[in-house]
Amino acid sequence: MNKIIDFEIIKSLAFEAGFQDCGAVSSKEFDISSHFDWLEKGYNAEMQYLNKNIDKRKNPYLLLENAQTIFSFILSYNTQEFANMHFSQNEESKHLLKFASYSYFEDYHKAIKRALYWIISCIQDIYPEFKGIAFVDSSPFSEKMVAREAGLGWIGKNSILINKSYGSKILIGEIITNYSTNYKAQIVDDLCEDCKLCIEACPNNAINLNKTINCNLCSSYHNMINKESVPKNINLDGYIYGCDICLNACPWNKKPRIFNSKILGLNPNMQKLIDSINNNPDKSIFNKAKKNSAIENIKFQKLLSNIEKSKEDFLS
Repeated sequence: MNKIIDFEIIKSLAFEAGFQDCGAVSSKEFDISSHFDWLEKGYNAEMQYLNKNIDKRKNPYLLLENAQTIFSFILSYNTQEFANMHFSQNEESKHLLKFASYSYFEDYHKAIKRALYWIISCIQDIYPEFKGIAFVDSSPFSEKMVAREAGLGWIGKNSILINKSYGSKILIGEIITNYSTNYKAQIVDDLCEDCKLCIEACPNNAINLNKTINCNLCSSYHNMINKESVPKNINLDGYIYGCDICLNACPWNKKPRIFNSKILGLNPNMQKLIDSINNNPDKSIFNKAKKNSAIENIKFQKLLSNIEKSKEDFLS
């Protein structure tokens, strides 16, 4: 007999935890044909791990025995607290070194996962048989696909989930559980329509017309994941870690900022790091900023290499 949890319990806990919205989809075998097509075109660049766990990508039952529901949660990082952050120079200038805005916060993977497991713990106080596994950028299946099917937004031309109220500067987390729920998703229409601002804004033409990214041409891939030097043909446009260019071009990100976040906190050492890098890069400051940070996967020498490439881009 299926166990059922009222979705209002999930929603109430999600808001209490600090998420902006949540939804749910029933566990099922996903169609991942588009993923195979993307891989066949070589758009994954050197990310060979994306060829792995194929069975788990389409079958959530392999992640949790008797999986019944995937709950999807979204969290905006377009906060007023970040907007108020003091920068010693104008961060929007094309002649400054920049990090993607989400990296100024403490590591969102850990922060969101804590919030998700808090939700699981609260539910288990009421329903002891409730089992749940939380994912943040770690699920084999497509988090954006699940969020879209859960009615939390649509996929923009830059392949990123866009929410009507919060834009696309959002992070996604999931809980897979052995409980069913009474949530009925309302699929959101694609409101990008004929807009191509994100495509036109990309300095490397990395955004394909079919809502996929060619990582071979993507700044974020090259300044974060590619362990080698950034190729000469890639224009970082000042971004030495990640990239906000297509996000900043999106009209849906002109929405009002949320005042602050109960889940995300700014990393105070990131301010010191950006000041250091725009003057004289300091490894000790970098090491402090890496702690509990989204930038912990990059080494100092790679960052220095990205800085030199950005300076070359400025001069070309």
